[in-house]
Amino acid sequence: MSTSATLSIAEQMRVLQSKADVATWALEHLGLPPEWRDTNVPGNTERCQEAVNRLFTLTRADIEASLAAQGLQPENLPHVRTEVDSRDGSYFIAKGRCWEFYFQERGQPWACAVFDDLTEARKLLLNNFIPIWLEHLRVPCRTKDGKVIREL
Repeated sequence: MSTSATLSIAEQMRVLQSKADVATWALEHLGLPPEWRDTNVPGNTERCQEAVNRLFTLTRADIEASLAAQGLQPENLPHVRTEVDSRDGSYFIAKGRCWEFYFQERGQPWACAVFDDLTEARKLLLNNFIPIWLEHLRVPCRTKDGKVIREL
């Protein structure tokens, strides 16, 4: 297994963009027991978080800069669809001067947020991209109706 040294920002971003489970990946990378990923066992959530924290030191600004360097806006991330479709997944749909972000399952949208500010909408898209183990990097976003959210 690999060393416990912190990963470069580029390496951290590669892991995030792979959509790998960050806790499983960190445990494997550090040579720690894979059984620790079972967070139903007392103490394992803390062990997983500690493993993630040892390897992932990137900041929100690092994520934004890395995506910008790749020429990616949050709505261009592979897990986001920008056109209405019948597939399951997350959608970011432009509607005039508003943007709608929602999840869809079995052809039915659920957990929708509407934005009249693209910058605020992109904050939520990045929040959705950031894994739960890096939840501290999520920021508040203001929806069209003034509600402040961090996730759908």
